[in-house]
Amino acid sequence: MKKFIGSVLATTLILGGCSTMENESSKDTNTETKSVPEEMEASKYVGQGFQPPAEKDAIEFAKKHKDKIAKRGEQFFMDNFGLKVKATNVVGSGDGVEVYVHCDDHDIVFNASIPFDKSIIDSDSSLRSEDKGDDMSTLVGTVLSGFEYRAQKEKYDNLYKFFKDNEEKYQYTGFTKEAINKTQNSGYENEYFYISTIPYNLTEYRNYFEPLLNKSNSEFSKELSNVKKQLKDKSKVSVTTTLFSKNKNYTKKVTVKM
Repeated sequence: MKKFIGSVLATTLILGGCSTMENESSKDTNTETKSVPEEMEASKYVGQGFQPPAEKDAIEFAKKHKDKIAKRGEQFFMDNFGLKVKATNVVGSGDGVEVYVHCDDHDIVFNASIPFDKSIIDSDSSLRSEDKGDDMSTLVGTVLSGFEYRAQKEKYDNLYKFFKDNEEKYQYTGFTKEAINKTQNSGYENEYFYISTIPYNLTEYRNYFEPLLNKSNSEFSKELSNVKKQLKDKSKVSVTTTLFSKNKNYTKKVTVKM
């Protein structure tokens, strides 16, 4: 456990940054952003006011066609990754829309999002993609963080318990689950940390990773390790904490040793 804890990258995030978004939107009357107050207790933030920069008509379009867009987002992940997901938020994004999803299927757990053009609601056809671009590869990496969680579930659950048990001692808190589901798309994420893995393209996912979905838990970890060897993947998984200080006298100069 000590070695595992030692690999954690400790960071402190601040709920804020809304002023910049508001200033940007005021410069362009065709775009709109919503924001939360500049300061809010992390324990009370459940995703309210979340809105990426978007054109006003895109925001209205997302509201009007929310259910249809959500279903297409869920279909996208089934068509491309063979995983059932639940749409947790639909928002306007740029001149289109974006669907945020949560997955807990085959013990693969992650949060992600997928942007669409408005034309996404014009058809019910397959959304299976052959895209080999960087954005799609990044999304594959997001999904694979859920594979990493399943392969090392006991270790990550122990790390979660460590942060949970030490909240009061070190006076911090993390994201709420509601905020994670509505606003986050980093892959596997809980209240205290998220996991990052290297990206692969969709072809590699389908050839090497998707076949692991129906493996038993005892086989899964070993098979995932074998796949990485085949792909000559020597990368290390990154674990980043998302902790908010509850100390009223907190400054960036304050450090806590655990």
